[in-house]
Amino acid sequence: MTLSDNDDQRRPGRRRLLKWLGSIGLVGVGTAIGLSPRKANAYYSGPVTDHFDGLTFFNPHGPGTKSLRQLARWQFGTRAAAWPESFPSPFKDLMPTATVSAGQSRVTLIGHASFLIQTGGHNILVDPVYVDRASPVQFAGPKRANPPGIAFDALPKIDTVLITHNHYDHMDLTTLGRLWQRDRPRIVTPLGNDQIMQSAIPELRAEVLDWRQNVD
Repeated sequence: MTLSDNDDQRRPGRRRLLKWLGSIGLVGVGTAIGLSPRKANAYYSGPVTDHFDGLTFFNPHGPGTKSLRQLARWQFGTRAAAWPESFPSPFKDLMPTATVSAGQSRVTLIGHASFLIQTGGHNILVDPVYVDRASPVQFAGPKRANPPGIAFDALPKIDTVLITHNHYDHMDLTTLGRLWQRDRPRIVTPLGNDQIMQSAIPELRAEVLDWRQNVD
């Protein structure tokens, strides 16, 4: 079966298809190296400061943005260690007490950056992650090699949750939703993260802090 001239005009040929795909690739590269205009920050809008230029947060005293060459060298020139299917831990199924008394403190590692801090009758969770994968989807991405040190149902009532930043291995929206429904904890996080949380959990309320701000 052959195509008529009219069919050829309506359907992209191989050459035109390759050209189209190449254009998409160039657009992607252009975006990566900053040739296209920067989009507005999707999560935060505020005044320009020494660490926020109106669109992006940055460390004024830290290293600058990596180049495309540096990114490629890191991505293709570094061999990561093989990810184990499982890595049994001797520290699991811990059963913390409901609270600790005044003048005492206890810190329990749950996994990676997740900690339970108990002090003076107050229970604080830092970056709680209880999903199986640190990923936007649960069918792909880095998977747990061992279970959380404290099972979710074994957690005492949580008074405060501290979220340090919005990487998937630190800000787990599924876990935050479960904690919010169960305990209604006070949630403290950097600027903009409240918008991400509320997009998934509309009723959630969080306190946001800028650099060098603090709360009791």
